Amino acid sequence: MINIDIHSDLLVILRAALFLLPLFCTFYFAWRHKSDNRILVGSLFSFLYSIALLLPAHAMAVRLGAWHYGSETLILLGMPVDLWFAGSFLFGPATFLVFPKLNPLIFTAIFIAIQALFFNSLDPLVIAGNYWLLGVTLIFLLVHTPAMYLAKWTRYDINLPQRATLLAIAYGSLAFFIVPTLIMHAMGGSWDIGQRSAAEIVAVISSLLPCIIIGLSAVHMFVIFGEGTPIPLDKTKHLVNSGLYSYITNPMQLCTAISWIVIGVFLQNFFVALAAGMAGVFVAGLVRWHHRNDLLVRFPKGWPEYKTNVPEWLPRWKPWIKEKSILYWNTESISQSIYI
Repeated sequence: MINIDIHSDLLVILRAALFLLPLFCTFYFAWRHKSDNRILVGSLFSFLYSIALLLPAHAMAVRLGAWHYGSETLILLGMPVDLWFAGSFLFGPATFLVFPKLNPLIFTAIFIAIQALFFNSLDPLVIAGNYWLLGVTLIFLLVHTPAMYLAKWTRYDINLPQRATLLAIAYGSLAFFIVPTLIMHAMGGSWDIGQRSAAEIVAVISSLLPCIIIGLSAVHMFVIFGEGTPIPLDKTKHLVNSGLYSYITNPMQLCTAISWIVIGVFLQNFFVALAAGMAGVFVAGLVRWHHRNDLLVRFPKGWPEYKTNVPEWLPRWKPWIKEKSILYWNTESISQSIYI
């Protein structure tokens, strides 16, 4: 254990340094790697995963008494916002860009050892509580280590199912926790689920479950049939137009919009429900731009026909099937005779 005496007057400088140094390292080394598109995409994904999972993980640690912060400035769910971004940059893209070949498990062991040496002496920046070392270890294993693996796998274009799973987790946290939290912090409201009845909780879970299943199924389609992820920066190799996508063009955006309405009704927060409109803006802006400048270019024959027959928001009653298929029953097949 190394004791450090942090004067309260130096807290502003320390917090500024903890935010600006990882930010500078990220952009400087991103510039150094500007010719390697895969490493830049991997770095971005590691940041998105970290920013999505770090805040809820720290909020849970603070709530359980693992530690708390000594400042009341720029606090969101008990965590300073600048440190939220600083941690997302430092233990994601900054470390990966500086040491792109570093094994994520070695990275985890090194930083947990550093935390073990200094964490208990960082008062008044952060005050350690019960089981702080366990909390630090879990945050690294659940947030920072997967972010490093995501960056590494993306760079080398390997382990597609694992990459897609981590991206789905990040998207779920960003869309259904981070965005409502920011809206309620700005406009009023809270995650006071304790005041809701068990029936209300069961009802909201039952309402969200189909949206979650549809969203995960859409990601599964991208991996299996598209051989890519739903993120355009890590694009598919094939046009995905079967399964859910034979009914609707944007199933994930539709499910996100419905989920925001459900969460808004559950929290009795009009502004969270109103966020569903952002999905429409997102589709009208970024998604359609991506369709015109990427899918239309890569699939000049398949995309226009698909777009003509499959709507964006209102699902078809029957799937659009370009070519009809014929099933044949082989009377001599033992495996087929089991089911017929």
